[in-house]
Amino acid sequence: MSESQRDVSFLLFFCLLLLVGAQHHKDPGSLCASQQTCEECLQTPRCVWCSMPNLASRKPLIRCVTREKHIKEGELWCDQSHVVDNFTPITFVKNVPLSSGKDPVQVQPQRIRLNLRKGEEYKFILKYTQAEDYPVDLYYLMDLSTSMRKYRDHLSNIGLKIAEAMSKLTSNFRLGFGSFVDKVVLPMTNTHPEKLKAPCQLDSQTYCAPPYGFKNQMPLMEDITLFRSYVMKAPISGNVDTPEGGFDALMQAMVCTEKIKWRPNARHLIVFSTDASFHLAGDGKLAGIVEPNDCLCHLDEEGFYSYSLLQDYPSVAQIHKKSREFNMNIIFALAQNNRSSDYRIYEQLSNIIRGSSIGTMIDNGQNVVTLISKEYEKLVSSIILVDNKPSLIDVKYFSRCLDLGGKLMERQECGGLRVGDVIEFEIVVKAVDCPANQEERKQILEIKPRGINESLTVEIEILCSCNCKSDPSDESDQRPAETCKGHGTLHCGICSCEEGFYGKQCECKGHEFGSGSGNVTEEDCKASNTSTEICSGHGACICGVCDCAKRPNPQEVFYGKYCECDNFSCKRSEGQICGGRGKCECGRCNCLPGWSGETCDCQETNSTCIPSTMTMESSEESVKICSGRGDCICGSCHCHEKDNIRYSGRYCEECPTCPGQKCEELKNCVECLAYGTGPYAESGKCINCMHDLTMVDVIKEDPENDQTLNAHICRTPGDGGCSFVFKYEHDIRGGRGDIEIYTIFAQKERECPVPIDIMGVALGVIISTIFLGLLVLLTWKVLTTIHDKKEYEKFERERALARWDRGDNPLYKGATTTFNNPTFNEST
Repeated sequence: MSESQRDVSFLLFFCLLLLVGAQHHKDPGSLCASQQTCEECLQTPRCVWCSMPNLASRKPLIRCVTREKHIKEGELWCDQSHVVDNFTPITFVKNVPLSSGKDPVQVQPQRIRLNLRKGEEYKFILKYTQAEDYPVDLYYLMDLSTSMRKYRDHLSNIGLKIAEAMSKLTSNFRLGFGSFVDKVVLPMTNTHPEKLKAPCQLDSQTYCAPPYGFKNQMPLMEDITLFRSYVMKAPISGNVDTPEGGFDALMQAMVCTEKIKWRPNARHLIVFSTDASFHLAGDGKLAGIVEPNDCLCHLDEEGFYSYSLLQDYPSVAQIHKKSREFNMNIIFALAQNNRSSDYRIYEQLSNIIRGSSIGTMIDNGQNVVTLISKEYEKLVSSIILVDNKPSLIDVKYFSRCLDLGGKLMERQECGGLRVGDVIEFEIVVKAVDCPANQEERKQILEIKPRGINESLTVEIEILCSCNCKSDPSDESDQRPAETCKGHGTLHCGICSCEEGFYGKQCECKGHEFGSGSGNVTEEDCKASNTSTEICSGHGACICGVCDCAKRPNPQEVFYGKYCECDNFSCKRSEGQICGGRGKCECGRCNCLPGWSGETCDCQETNSTCIPSTMTMESSEESVKICSGRGDCICGSCHCHEKDNIRYSGRYCEECPTCPGQKCEELKNCVECLAYGTGPYAESGKCINCMHDLTMVDVIKEDPENDQTLNAHICRTPGDGGCSFVFKYEHDIRGGRGDIEIYTIFAQKERECPVPIDIMGVALGVIISTIFLGLLVLLTWKVLTTIHDKKEYEKFERERALARWDRGDNPLYKGATTTFNNPTFNEST
């Protein structure tokens, strides 16, 4: 074959591939054109419908086209009055400007109305600012079991200090107090009559008060001087088991807004102070209490929780839900160190409950004031947007935070705020699907900053149906009976036939395809004038309408005006069509929110390429995607390589071989000091290593602190094929002469290759061979024994059934002859 022939063959093959690819991956225009009704067209993203009736003078009309084609062709495609798009702009219902003062406004706008089409996004801006002197309500909820007595005594003296500290942050402050123990029932509390009166003894003359579940000792007040007396009057009591009834108290403190006196337009803080773990939903069954917690307020006139013995403890999910609903910011103040098991339990709880934080009380709780002030400053200096989005709506948040000239990045939170700063969030809302239920097409979305009672309410209507209006000047629209042959009505330019009729103009009679006849030709079933295939080769033309072929699998269907679409020919990922993260529509994957790509395997977010500890920073440098050294592709960092320098790590933050790194320089010292191996240990130079080395279980990445301390992580090979990990940072003591001193943290365990035990392997092979040989012999012996036994039993059965004839052979003559003497008398 000549070179020119090979070129022609390659060109033909390439064209064939393009043709096959075009058939399997329809462009948006083909996807729109395949929609046969106005409703189907409107539910396809970026498609518009023409409701103009077909006239004799016009060529056949493609009613559903892309919005781009409509803009390009304009009146050549369809009269503007008949175009159905239903894409209306946003409507601002309430849009009060941001302001401070007596009635501050921190969120703008406050209420909007939005019409959405399935799969189409709409963007709008939400503004937030921190108001000056915003009201704060702080409720101190304390465990008053016996072990917490010393913390109560100290708390009574620091009420004024709390008020003084908060007055530096806001002049509008109120303080309240409540206490809890546990349910007064076995096995939580000793129910012996004497123990119910005095469950414990505090000293030689003082006894504990009767046990109780929760009591609102002091509602929120501006008079802070009363706090001391209320705290000292709160009775110390006791219970039996270690966990306390804190969840009962926390639920009542949150939902009893009137009796606790929470203000609607204020920041709500709850300080939850205890030294023990908590009971949660299900523990009530131990006491025979099976009624689930109803999350309602049940405080009596004296402030006691009256439903303590009637319903179970709340669950973690209920606490989380109500904390968001009532805008509660919970601070867990534990009377234990951060290495205790109870601290780890509350740490996990804090991770679940958004808006909560955790700290420890030291020196009998003397640091409570600092703890509250620190957590409040952290709270007001940042904003985190939360929402209650329904399953039919997808919401994404983008912001530049305080860097107005920076890059717009996907995130819900910003930090470093001060009074007067204005943060803008670009919010992208998209309807995921069109529900069949008309009522579900109207949704309410509420977006608000975490911890405050102001919000943006978005009234969303998902547009799934067409509202076509007839043009009085169009004579065809005035004669729908004639247009539809008297057997249907005209709706959005096409005939809706009566029962028993079908066809483009209801010209065919019957209940099924093929039961009637008409004067139409098969040309009506071809996708274009140049097409030779009827119904795209996937169906039959009956009465001018394509009847698409059925597949063996009922879940796989051909559809479209010319059967040109299907829901099964899309590319697969992980063995599933569209990776299981989208729908196959006309040969293309329509991915679920947050995913993209031909097989919906690419995550559409940059947030996973930015350390969560960085997203709260205000500087541009600290929020660079992949640390500015890589690209975020499908939610993961792909690090750059330049001049034989390659970055690594989850966020491309590591570079052991970069100039300025000390991994190679410190490697021998670390190996010598930490593990007693390496060249320095052999040559006795270990004494020259003056660095401060600490052994830790695991070296963890902390991008925020590592960047602040200029710390670096090194992974390097050592002696014996072992590799080890260490982190170093400049020692605050500086250096000694020309020697730089570093603070080094080395991981205890090295990663060493497991040596192969040759003798063990050899013995294993020998023993295995002998064992297998014996096993084969034993198996052979067992089988032959069984076979011989069966043969012997068969022989015995046959011998028992055999019948032998014992008669004499007539030809046989014996060897002796007997004669009788006739004269012999036997009797004589």
